[in-house]
Amino acid sequence: MVGGLIVASERWHGAYTGDYDLNKPQATHKRSTPRIGGLAVFAGTLAGLLVLGRPDNTTLNWLWPALFVAAMPVFVAGILEDITKDIGSGKRLLAAFASAAIAWWFFGGVSRVGFSFIDLILSFWPVSLLFTMIAVGGCTHALNIVDGMNGLAGMVAMLMASSIALVAYQVNDLAIFAIALAMASSIVGFFVWNFPFGRVFLGDGGAYFIGFMLAELAVLLVIRNPSVSPFYALAVLFYPVFETLFSIWRRRFKRGVPVDQPDALHLHQLIFRRLVRVTFSRTGRDAVPALCNALTSPYLWVLTLIGLVPATIFWDDAVLLCISMLVFSSVYIWLYSRLVAWRCPRWLLLPSVSRKR
Repeated sequence: MVGGLIVASERWHGAYTGDYDLNKPQATHKRSTPRIGGLAVFAGTLAGLLVLGRPDNTTLNWLWPALFVAAMPVFVAGILEDITKDIGSGKRLLAAFASAAIAWWFFGGVSRVGFSFIDLILSFWPVSLLFTMIAVGGCTHALNIVDGMNGLAGMVAMLMASSIALVAYQVNDLAIFAIALAMASSIVGFFVWNFPFGRVFLGDGGAYFIGFMLAELAVLLVIRNPSVSPFYALAVLFYPVFETLFSIWRRRFKRGVPVDQPDALHLHQLIFRRLVRVTFSRTGRDAVPALCNALTSPYLWVLTLIGLVPATIFWDDAVLLCISMLVFSSVYIWLYSRLVAWRCPRWLLLPSVSRKR
């Protein structure tokens, strides 16, 4: 409902909330579009938790309000960037660290990673605080990196929230299950307006809010349930985390440019240009920008599931979780190296192109 209201009222707020910079390197849309879809996800998650909350479920009734309070710094910073376009990535990252620190104060932080020596170091609260801020803040920022195509970040986040909900249900952590389920459902409500035609964008507010909630839920699931491997918290969020680390390495060591400088060389952008857009140009038809954009996302949905499905099944097995992340990394690097060198696998091309070759 909130997403529909944003779309219907665009004429009144579009001058402030629209993503009207069509010339930036990462832009693939052709018209100004509201980028405050995060309000819809925030409102939907809040409404869902108000419905799911019961007087007898005291854990849920204090856990989710505390999570929302912790999320406020990064959510507000993201929304301000969506409206003013003047909140730099550094300030937003600091807001993510602040949200992570507040969550650490409320719930505690990362205290075990599966290695006794490191776990001993993490038993000291300053180390745990710093590690939690970097881990949760970094994962929060990472989801914003993959928010570049219609339906991409929304579906990826929905799959991750569903995975957390499934694992929480298996370990009988009904509070985490309810919060993750409410978030997954609210993202579906946003997804209706975002895919395939991109009537509203998630924006920084939405990406940072979802990223923080997912990262914190993964950490809480491990803290509250010793049977869940610490590696699950990394494996469930591995796609945006790996994308971020790979982008830092690519910009800093391969191209020699600042790591915060935007470019058009993310994997989803290469898929858009080398596997999807080429279909329309080769057939001689006029490109359909929204559809062309949307056709990119299913490639990344499948890639996400390569690591996410094993993580959801083997949530208590550190070795298999590490293998799943290794397999994902290998597939990602293989595909990226093929695309950047214009050696596109023929079986990945859309039918109208593959028949011409």
